[in-house]
Amino acid sequence: MTPDYDKQTNPRWPNYLDNPTHRARAIARMYRAHLRAARPDLCDQADATAASFGETWPLDREDVIEPDRELTTAEAAELVNVTPLMIRKWACANHPDDPTRKVLPRFDKRGRETIYLAGQVLEAVAVMRRQRHT
Repeated sequence: MTPDYDKQTNPRWPNYLDNPTHRARAIARMYRAHLRAARPDLCDQADATAASFGETWPLDREDVIEPDRELTTAEAAELVNVTPLMIRKWACANHPDDPTRKVLPRFDKRGRETIYLAGQVLEAVAVMRRQRHT
């Protein structure tokens, strides 16, 4: 038996490129927003529990992301909910539409840290989702 939430695509979902994990997280954030409105004390308690386990993805974050904001590999991974290894793979992978450039161009180095631009990280996610669904 395959539950509905395991389906790779859902034609009724607003963004057809979202996978089951992205859809589940969006729904969890919706429930969290309703809990925050109804019982802020319980929401704070649930947030603290999630953070204690290292699960910070449902917590409040800035909604507006400046495209020229510089991010480390770890920050870029957190922004788009992937692993730092995936960010490094995107930085090495050729762009499917233009093999002369990378999916995620490296912007700079800061010591041993590689720096990426937030706008390019978000573009890389969109490129990889489109490639997966074509």
